[in-house]
Amino acid sequence: MGATALALATSIGALVAAPTAATATPAPGGEVVLAAEPGAFPPELILLTAGKGMVLKDRRNREPISWRHPDGRKTPLDCGGGVAALGDEIACTSASDLKIRNFDTGAAESVPARANLTWTNAMSPTQVLAYEKDANSRYVLHLLGRANEPRKDVPVTGAGPMGSFAVLASDARGALLEYWNTAEEGGHGHRYLDYATATLRELPRPSGVDSAYNKASLGSKWIAMVQFDDAVMVSRTDPSVTRTLSLPGPDRVMPVGDWLIADTTRGWDDSVSAYPVDGGTPRPLLGKLDGPLLLGPDGGAYGLSTTIGSGRWGVHGISTDAQGTLRVQEALALTPRPSDRKSIAFAQGDLSALHLDQTESVLGYRVSVKGPLSVAPAPFWRCDTSREDPSCQHAASTRSGNAATGDGRVVGVTADSTSCTQGCAYTAYIRDARTGGAHRTVKLPGALQSATMLSASGRHVLIRVQENGTERLMVLDIDSGKPLDIKPASTAGLWGSLLWQPEGDKGVVAATDLRTGQVTRRVDLGSGCRPYELQANGDWFYSTCSAEGAAAAAYHVPTRKRIPVPFIAEKPHGAVELGDGYLAHEGYGRLDVYNLRSGTAVKEHRVDDFAAGGPSVGFAVDRFGGRLAYLGQDETVHVVAVTGAGSPLAVIDQSVPGTLDSKSTTGRQARWWLSKPAASWKLLVRNPTSGISTVVRTGGETRGVIDLTWDGKDQAGRTVANGPYEWTLLVSPADGQGGPLTATCSITLKGATSQAGRPTRP
Repeated sequence: MGATALALATSIGALVAAPTAATATPAPGGEVVLAAEPGAFPPELILLTAGKGMVLKDRRNREPISWRHPDGRKTPLDCGGGVAALGDEIACTSASDLKIRNFDTGAAESVPARANLTWTNAMSPTQVLAYEKDANSRYVLHLLGRANEPRKDVPVTGAGPMGSFAVLASDARGALLEYWNTAEEGGHGHRYLDYATATLRELPRPSGVDSAYNKASLGSKWIAMVQFDDAVMVSRTDPSVTRTLSLPGPDRVMPVGDWLIADTTRGWDDSVSAYPVDGGTPRPLLGKLDGPLLLGPDGGAYGLSTTIGSGRWGVHGISTDAQGTLRVQEALALTPRPSDRKSIAFAQGDLSALHLDQTESVLGYRVSVKGPLSVAPAPFWRCDTSREDPSCQHAASTRSGNAATGDGRVVGVTADSTSCTQGCAYTAYIRDARTGGAHRTVKLPGALQSATMLSASGRHVLIRVQENGTERLMVLDIDSGKPLDIKPASTAGLWGSLLWQPEGDKGVVAATDLRTGQVTRRVDLGSGCRPYELQANGDWFYSTCSAEGAAAAAYHVPTRKRIPVPFIAEKPHGAVELGDGYLAHEGYGRLDVYNLRSGTAVKEHRVDDFAAGGPSVGFAVDRFGGRLAYLGQDETVHVVAVTGAGSPLAVIDQSVPGTLDSKSTTGRQARWWLSKPAASWKLLVRNPTSGISTVVRTGGETRGVIDLTWDGKDQAGRTVANGPYEWTLLVSPADGQGGPLTATCSITLKGATSQAGRPTRP
């Protein structure tokens, strides 16, 4: 391990604050930030020193190491290599002169550097501990006097040589050391340094073992030495006085008064208890402990912990009063760590995110679809993984991808086994995005090496699978549970009932209607190449000519305009998602939003501080609107709006019966899937003979699908006569962009019977 300073630097890391990610400029179309729910996991902090204030280090280096006081004071530490601390007196050991500052009172002093001496992390009110190497490269300790100590250099005597050492803990009276030598020079052991006499004392070793105890801790009255389940307590004032305790698998220990504080690692009980030094019944003190127990200047034990019965984390101190009675007090309140967010899905203004905490939950948020961007901070719906609902988290799977379908469902694909190199079963998990919503599963056929969700649109999802080393694309009808195998193909784009695939090598793509299996439309993308990557979104397309992203461009059908994009969409470093007239591009840790609606690719927004990982993990595009969302590194969700007008409202898929039997409960359902949210709608039936139209149903705001069951009656409950009719669906767009949608089809009504005294509508 080397010397003390090296050991300390190894244990706490460099104390240089890492710069936080640059804040992105506001999105021109607006941006809303959703904070994550408070979680039950411990804050991502490490407790380094304990006094009136606490020195805490951020595990992710998102902010500087700082001294924090319960009254709100917070002072960053600019130490480089390590710190020496005694309560609130803290010094940077990487400096040549040891500058000691009391962060509570503001008092400061300096101990000049000495030739050949290096600072350790230990000091007393009057001295600091330093070391040098002798002619045999063995470490020699020195106590150097501070301003109020006349003895400026007191060599430490006693015990034998030390090939390397570390200071495990110290207080105002002494320090506990762990050392390593060759077997001939004493091997591995522990020693106690008494500041008053400047002497090192060898501490006991386990009986019959030529090695040290595997845990050692310093308290105000006792030193604890632990080997497996046995603890030997050695008095600091009289080393001949010892006590032996039996502990159930202790992980961390610290003596406090005449008690030994210990947490356990056996079974489900990870609570912290106090064991009387003289034997007796242990007393539970804390719920959970994260990180070390530290010795405070008051002789108490301090740790990042929860109290019994509470999931709230803070720094708690365990001490004894004058009568030796234990007490637990919160020394520093901490901001709860947010629950981890691992994936997102976004469609028709409905956003869902996978949250990981004590359990896995999916939380849904409703985003505005008209006017200024807004998001209700409270979840619109949620599901929690439980024994009754074990599949909740699978609909938001991060392993094989997930997506929102745009008709109120979320679907994810997950392997049934952790290892699929030789092939295994995969399952699609489908969930209605509402509290208590229905959920179902569909097994993918075959033994697959991999299955990756590519996109979803209404009742269809597009999945890339690999079986026997061959890749192919699979379309899954999640309503019927029926997979539609597609021949091996490099790429495809899904939009509603249309599956777009390359046709030839000149840039032409053809749409197969999944309802009939017939090619119904062709578009020339103007690229002159067979698309390597292809995405479709209404009248917008995105394609590349190679895996390296050659000729990456968008194409708009109404204007017949090909729009080159100013980035290289190289795999695997880049990921692109197509929205309604915009692109989101992740590349090398950044997320860029390009607005295509003007006919050129304009970079509208850049994000540096986001959780990279590709579509559905780090970001998600609402394919059915002008918004996208991304995860921040701080577990926030950011929703960003794109400027400009979107495409007109359209029906992208429909399921309408040719003949409707008003007596049947299964044969009278009709559905229309929409390209974006609707503000209102109404359905009329027109008798082609009489020309009379009747309003049979109306509705308000709808996101994704108009789903109705018609019983052959109008709004007033009057029966409509049997015969052929023309249905007309009138829909107003929620965003106010574009005119109303009109969709018509023919239908024959049968089974209608008039009720006595009530006329039949023509």
